[in-house]
Amino acid sequence: MEPVTKIAFPTDEHFPFQDENARSVALQIISDFDPDEMIVGSDGLDFYAVSSFDKDPYLKGDPRMQYGIDQWTRGQREWITAAPRARRRFLVGNHEDRLYRWLSKNPEIADLEVMKLSSILRFDPLRIEGEPEYEFSFFDTLLYRHGQYARQYSAYSAKAELEHQRYSINMMTGHTHRGGTYITRTRRGIVQGNECFCLCKLESHYNRTKQLVDWAQGTVLATVGPNWLSIEAIPFFTYLGKTVAIWRGKEYRQS
Repeated sequence: MEPVTKIAFPTDEHFPFQDENARSVALQIISDFDPDEMIVGSDGLDFYAVSSFDKDPYLKGDPRMQYGIDQWTRGQREWITAAPRARRRFLVGNHEDRLYRWLSKNPEIADLEVMKLSSILRFDPLRIEGEPEYEFSFFDTLLYRHGQYARQYSAYSAKAELEHQRYSINMMTGHTHRGGTYITRTRRGIVQGNECFCLCKLESHYNRTKQLVDWAQGTVLATVGPNWLSIEAIPFFTYLGKTVAIWRGKEYRQS
């Protein structure tokens, strides 16, 4: 049998604005999946303190950078426990990129070793390999990027990401906080793009008018080889006030 790799991608946690109920379900599913690879980051942290946007004076919770990092570190230890075999690499999202943009405005400290994202987040104790990257590919079959497009409807952003890659490779992205799969047939065969849900709170701190936000929690698992690909998209839902998911005939409920 040809080699295969099982990949987990728990994207868009946005610490310290994560949803612990959704994370609890994702941790259980990914533990049972037992991945070979874990894609870390992809807006794992919000980095609210260095955002260029106006700050909310009535923000609930602790927006300080160190608090968010401490919470994210705790969360990473939980992922290590859930997927102890997994190789762990860091995918940069637009929120982690807030640090780079802040440093571009303060270049006098940008070269300090302590200002590297891998130093700030202490990659080594958390078993994160290498430096942060903007994409990872597997067997030239599947490409992971955080994503740069945010179209209005589910799967429209996935379509835009595939178009940007000239439909040359299957893709997994976060960014939109939605789930959705866009599939098209090319001369090389079927190509698909997947939006991989989110694990943050669905009521965002900047949505003060409480307008319905078209976000969805869940996770997407991939099993990939040189010549084939299996994608399992798992949306989460609420039942009797609890976050729940069904995967491979088993119910997973928030702990």
